[in-house]
Amino acid sequence: MSAINRNSGNVSGTGIVGVLNTWSATISRAMSDVTGFSNSGRNRLLGVYDMTGSAGGVMTRSAAFISTNFLASQTAETGSTITLTAYSAGTSQNTIQANVVVNDVAMSSTKTGDTGITFSFSLASIATGTNSPFTLVWTA
Repeated sequence: MSAINRNSGNVSGTGIVGVLNTWSATISRAMSDVTGFSNSGRNRLLGVYDMTGSAGGVMTRSAAFISTNFLASQTAETGSTITLTAYSAGTSQNTIQANVVVNDVAMSSTKTGDTGITFSFSLASIATGTNSPFTLVWTA
């Protein structure tokens, strides 16, 4: 087993503009405590999946920034597909893909020339039954 330690990460998706250089994601699952008086330990039922996260980097001067950006491209509750890559080299892939909606976008500009952009996203899934709303590709 080898640790992931490279700079080949990426964020991609419909309408993403900017030079992104960081992302984070938290995948969770709702849980209900169904412990009864007669139980000697906790009993739990797992519920639906969730994912929240953010990505950030540097703004670009593209005209597409306003007209086709990730926030503007979302008009339905199913959101847009985003792919978060931790590592990619040859046939080795470590990615998480899901449909998300963007909650907010923060932009900044400083006197020293930094032009940061960060957006937060949340899962927007139409998966039903026991299907996972994520596509995970984790190969060695």
